[in-house]
Amino acid sequence: MKLGNLDFNIGSINPSGIGVTIFRIAKAAITTWPTIVDDLASASGTDVGVLSTYDGDFVLATGEVWEKIYSTQGKGKATFEPTGEVDCKMFTNKLTLSYPKLTPALLAFSKAAVNGDYVYIFKHDGKYFVIGHKDYRVVTSPSGDTGDAAGSAKGSTIELEAPDVTPLPIYKGELALADGTLDCATDTFTPTPPTP
Repeated sequence: MKLGNLDFNIGSINPSGIGVTIFRIAKAAITTWPTIVDDLASASGTDVGVLSTYDGDFVLATGEVWEKIYSTQGKGKATFEPTGEVDCKMFTNKLTLSYPKLTPALLAFSKAAVNGDYVYIFKHDGKYFVIGHKDYRVVTSPSGDTGDAAGSAKGSTIELEAPDVTPLPIYKGELALADGTLDCATDTFTPTPPTP
C-alpha cells in the first residue's frame, strides 16, 4: 500500500495544519542497523533529543526503499513527545498525528500501520528523528471519532510510540526512497536518474 494517498495536496505545506513528511520501513527489510551513540555531555533538562544519534546508515535488503507518508490536511496537527529520565531509565518516544475527518485513505493508513512492525523517521525542529529500535516494537494506536456524539467531530488520531533505553535518536544518514536519496545530515535530496 502506498501511504502517500493519505495526502490531499501531496508535497505541499499547509501552514494551518500538519506540514510533516514521515518515512517508514518494515523492520524485516532492514539488514543492518546503525549504531546508537549517546552524547551524555550535552544532556540538559528536558532536551532529551540531543542525548543520542545514529552513527551510520540503515542498510536495507535488495529492492527495499523507505516509504513516504504525507500529511498536510488543514486543522491537523503533529505532536512530538519524547519523555523519560536522564538516568538510564526507560524512555518513551512518541509521535501523535491528529487528522480531521475520516477519509478512506486515512482509515486504510490506520489499518496498515497497526498491523505491522515498522521503523519511522520524521523531521522535527530541523533534525530527523527515529521511532523504532531493533529490539523494541513500535506500538501504533489509531483511534477515531464518528462525530455522532453531541459536541464531537469526525476525526482520527494515530500514535506511534516505542519504548527504548535511550532517548529518541537523531538520524544523520541517508534514506533510499523510490524516487531518489535523501541525505538527512544536509537535507539534500538527489533524484534517481531517469532510465534510458
